[in-house]
Amino acid sequence: MIIRRLLCFCAALCTFCACITTGPSTEEGNPQIIATVVDSSNRAVTGAIVVAYLMPANSDSGAQPLSARNAASVPTGPDGSCFFEGLDPGRYSLVATDNAGNRSAMQSGIIITVKAPDSPEFSDTLVLAATGGIRGIVTRNGVQGVTNQNLKDGGIQVKIGEIDRSYLTGPDGAYSFSNLPAGSYTLYFYAYEFYCAKRESIVVEADLSASLDTVILTPWPRLLLVPPNGLRAVYDTSAGFIALRWQQVRYDSLRWYKVQRINLTDMRETDFICLDTIFTDTIAGIPAETVLDYAVCSVGMVDGKLSQSASTAPVEITVER
Repeated sequence: MIIRRLLCFCAALCTFCACITTGPSTEEGNPQIIATVVDSSNRAVTGAIVVAYLMPANSDSGAQPLSARNAASVPTGPDGSCFFEGLDPGRYSLVATDNAGNRSAMQSGIIITVKAPDSPEFSDTLVLAATGGIRGIVTRNGVQGVTNQNLKDGGIQVKIGEIDRSYLTGPDGAYSFSNLPAGSYTLYFYAYEFYCAKRESIVVEADLSASLDTVILTPWPRLLLVPPNGLRAVYDTSAGFIALRWQQVRYDSLRWYKVQRINLTDMRETDFICLDTIFTDTIAGIPAETVLDYAVCSVGMVDGKLSQSASTAPVEITVER
């Protein structure tokens, strides 16, 4: 009898150890991620929503930054735990939020390599806390030596790498993110074509807002393609048109210029092809108080392919009555 009980105890112990090593199993194998959500008193939180974001493979390039993708979301069970399976390989972040939506937690930099691992590739506890924020200013001032009194910094896109959050700046270039779980973040900045910047390891603490130094965008270099300089705008309010002028770009592969008009009021972009360095835009019918940004880039052939330069820093016009 003693021997039989000892064998049963050993078998139970082995089963317990196997659970600790591999985590809960499913028909497809072990989950890739196991997370347990607790409050500040280390009590399990039932019904918290945990989202797994697939972080984009952004790089220091002139390409528009991608957004983190909501790959899956699950609620926590009675013991505060949840798990994820079937995720594509990649780099993930987890965000847990309580039922009230005012407490959250984040864990970033989770690497998933296979869909059916031998054991979970990530297992940890997320502790809910108050949210924080990030704020700052991003500008094109100083880029390409442009000094125009109409130069504004509206329409600059700011994206967070770890979660699906973005912000479009107003004319002053200011941006702010609130309700962010405490953690470390990466910000990507993008304006029109090929203006870019990145800031890493921005630490957000609970109940605090991280403030960044001013970010100055720079144009991504494009082989042999020179962006126009000296963009100027004259607004004839009586006739209802805007006249743009810029300096001629001198290289053999130049084909034309592209004028970009961004309506910052409804965020619509309209492109025009121009063969000269003078362009007139009739704005009759556009409502008063509409804010328009204009920028110009040069278009030409590079290695047998049609390509374009960085855009000029924009000029901004507010439509008058």
